Amino acid sequence: MTTIDPKAIDRHQRYVEERARASYIASIAQPEASFDVSVAAQVQTPEDKDYAILNKRLQWQMDHQLRGLTYKPIDLATAKLMVFTDGSFANNKDLSSQLGFVIALVNETNHKEKQFEISGNIVHWSSTKCKRVTRSVLASEIYGMANGFDIGISLAMTMKIITERLNLPPIPLIVFKLGTTKEKRLMIDIMALRQSYEKREITDIRWINGADNPADAMTKASPNRALERFIDTNSLTIRVEGYVQRS
Repeated sequence: MTTIDPKAIDRHQRYVEERARASYIASIAQPEASFDVSVAAQVQTPEDKDYAILNKRLQWQMDHQLRGLTYKPIDLATAKLMVFTDGSFANNKDLSSQLGFVIALVNETNHKEKQFEISGNIVHWSSTKCKRVTRSVLASEIYGMANGFDIGISLAMTMKIITERLNLPPIPLIVFKLGTTKEKRLMIDIMALRQSYEKREITDIRWINGADNPADAMTKASPNRALERFIDTNSLTIRVEGYVQRS
């Protein structure tokens, strides 16, 4: 891996090659790099600023070769599978939306009023361009929520097989969303999500403070530091701003 000379004759080929290398590392060990490489993958004809953006991320990866995920033991009997989701409306160059999620297997600790801490491990993450047309912030966030749930339910079903073999209770699936809208009923107005919620495949849906959402780093070039804190310490403090009450 090396940075790209934007004046080199083979700069376009180098852009493709280095982008692929950066993407591979981001996909297996460095979720913090996921947004930049996802945006770079959308570039067909790189311009000077595109080389500069990718070079900045390449340099970061070269400077942090030992930075990655650390996994710690957790208590499976009380573990929860948490899906943090986010969507940035018209955030890309072509005005498409960027969707992202971070999935973690954690234990909840230190419960306080509207606040708790999690301690555990990141198990999956994604930063992708939304393939569907989004006409509002709410729509992009719904699509991001659906994407995260899709992978989350797959992991939850796999873990259910494991916990049954170990005679442990099923691991609850909890979906987190930013508290950016008060139209909370609309947030579960997708049939798959609604059915799963009614069947209790989703244990809970919570709205959290934007500064505590690690998925923010999957959709923005200048995100909050929640993902960084989670990677550094395997723990995170989360402030809850609302939740869906079951009827």
